[in-house]
Amino acid sequence: MTKKFGFHHFILASFPVLLIYLDNINEIPLSDIIVPLLFSIGIILIPWILLTYFIGERKSSIIISLIILLFLIFAYVRSILIYHEIVEIRFIATNIILIPIFSIPAVFIIYKILRQTFSSNITQIVNVMSIAVFSFMLFQIGLFYSTDPLYDESQKLLNVPIFEINELNYTPNVYLLVLDAYSGDMTLKKDFGFDNSEFYQQLEQRGFFIQKESYSNYPNTDFSMPSIMNMNYLEFISDVQVEQSNDLRLVQELWNNNKVMQSFHSAGYEIYSFHGGFGSSTLTTENFCRTNLNLSPELTYSLVNYYIPISEIRVNLFENQHYDHILCVLDKTKNFESTSSIPFYMHMHLKLPHQPFVFDSEGNKIKDTISSNRFDTELKNAYLEQVIFANKKTLEVIDEIQKRNSNDVIILMSDHGGRFGVNWIDPSEMDYFRGFNTLSALYFPGQELNLPEYVSAVNTFRIFFNLYFNTEYEILDEKFIWYSPDDPFKHNDVTEIVKFSELRN
Repeated sequence: MTKKFGFHHFILASFPVLLIYLDNINEIPLSDIIVPLLFSIGIILIPWILLTYFIGERKSSIIISLIILLFLIFAYVRSILIYHEIVEIRFIATNIILIPIFSIPAVFIIYKILRQTFSSNITQIVNVMSIAVFSFMLFQIGLFYSTDPLYDESQKLLNVPIFEINELNYTPNVYLLVLDAYSGDMTLKKDFGFDNSEFYQQLEQRGFFIQKESYSNYPNTDFSMPSIMNMNYLEFISDVQVEQSNDLRLVQELWNNNKVMQSFHSAGYEIYSFHGGFGSSTLTTENFCRTNLNLSPELTYSLVNYYIPISEIRVNLFENQHYDHILCVLDKTKNFESTSSIPFYMHMHLKLPHQPFVFDSEGNKIKDTISSNRFDTELKNAYLEQVIFANKKTLEVIDEIQKRNSNDVIILMSDHGGRFGVNWIDPSEMDYFRGFNTLSALYFPGQELNLPEYVSAVNTFRIFFNLYFNTEYEILDEKFIWYSPDDPFKHNDVTEIVKFSELRN
């Protein structure tokens, strides 16, 4: 069979998706690559059929395989050059230079192929080679998933009880509004020269308790959100996961099946979510504003930026989708009307002001700035524009929520700071604040808030459940745990450095 029919081009068509997936295997669920794989294989079907009609099956398969290989090499070279530390050589990555460099030899090789006569042995060799590489990729994926993330053991170590919720006199609707990577007041002043006091004053006028100095417990979403949503630190992770690992399945599972949503579910709440990827619990009643085909945003972003050299196509495929998704989430939350008398918990995790930068301060669509590093200080102005836009839209959402029912609880927070200019390996004290300094504002109507000056993010829902559900959660001490995104399990407790830093004064 391998002698008579060339199927290597269909196998090679899967390589772009598999290579991106293997590079991000710790962040992307395996199920998310099914649609991209089918699309990648399907996209070469029509060209192959047309070429087969004119030049025969054997030559058409070889030409398409050649084009795929050149495309992979082109994408790899482009990704290196466009972000190269030597700015002067980045111009080589422009399409006007790089495309001819690859096109000229491609045309020459295709011409030679058309002039040659190939035996069935060539088809067999290429088939076997493609199968071998494909099998190696599958082996790597299988090896990754052969390890047990020890979720059940982690649940025991997490040790956060779900209190039995007896009949309550009052069960308010609850909104959690998470603005991803929103920097706190101190960082905005020191790093951006931006005074955010007007936004805080407007929140206070609407009845919010503002933590002027608010901090997350972790500097990245991967640990910050599972910690917040499970109301506990994740120090026990070191007992079940080695420092050298980058397998995030365990923390993602803890995020998906978190204690906060379990508590609301046990109290009879409906649960609505705008986070279609990780953080979307199986207890969710409905997820809103899903992306096209419900694809992983991380996978889509990587595929589009790595393999599509034409900026206009990238804009249409990703940036426009991100722009529309953000507006959808904001509009849906702003105008949400429950059709049931059952109380609900609304989980809105908005990737704003987090990159990509597609909004100016008025909400107009802009083109994202290319940078070699998403924490690059060159992107500060674009980030600040999105902070201002986020302020405006957040107040609009809050006004509509309070107009519908002023007794609804609103928790407004960010999961970590903006982190611009951070040195992850050798951080300064200011780098810690760039990672930890956040936004935190609580609207708890009908409750006398006797909160300490600093409320650790991990305690946010402990305080809520104690106030409204008469639970007895212990209020945990404040801790700050630093880690680099490249070494997610190599944790460093920097609590003393942050708590007693002169920068807080």
